[in-house]
Amino acid sequence: MPFETINNYIIDLMKHLKLILSLCVLSVCLSANAQNGDFKMPFDPRFHFILETKVGSYHYSRGGFGVNLVLEKEMNKYLAWDVFSVDFSAPWNCDLVNIGIKTGLRGFSPRFWEDQMRVYTSLALGYDCGIITTPILPPVERAGHGFALSCGAGFQFREKFFVGYDLEYSTASIDKGRFGIAHYAKIGYKF
Repeated sequence: MPFETINNYIIDLMKHLKLILSLCVLSVCLSANAQNGDFKMPFDPRFHFILETKVGSYHYSRGGFGVNLVLEKEMNKYLAWDVFSVDFSAPWNCDLVNIGIKTGLRGFSPRFWEDQMRVYTSLALGYDCGIITTPILPPVERAGHGFALSCGAGFQFREKFFVGYDLEYSTASIDKGRFGIAHYAKIGYKF
């Protein structure tokens, strides 16, 4: 892979990371008042499942969709550990399927809007596998494996509902030298 191509990918990734870092700063600023004990409901230290659906731009296609199943453990009122998440995503216009396994953290701000809502940011790292589901011509590799990174931010409503944005970066590529960046709007429900 030529140096210019790698350099372009790094520049593109840095542009997206600026947005994520800005959202993290916003979350930290909102949580600066965390010592006041403004939570009326205590955190729940049990394990929870979160089901998330997402839709948006998918790597090098015109759009895509996905589903995440997350096992979450709340560490305290402001931090939760995503023990593992299984991610399934696919573009609308081709027969490529991505399956990922990740682990990560979610940070929460203090509650606001009558204690019904709070901001969250998330970061997850893991493994991603892209698989072509139908034969194509000319023959190419049937699967690509690689590193996966997911950053997100959004709102949690009434302890159960999530609405947010997710940026995903993956080095799993069927076509050599093309890394994937996907942007998703997502909604989720906590069980």
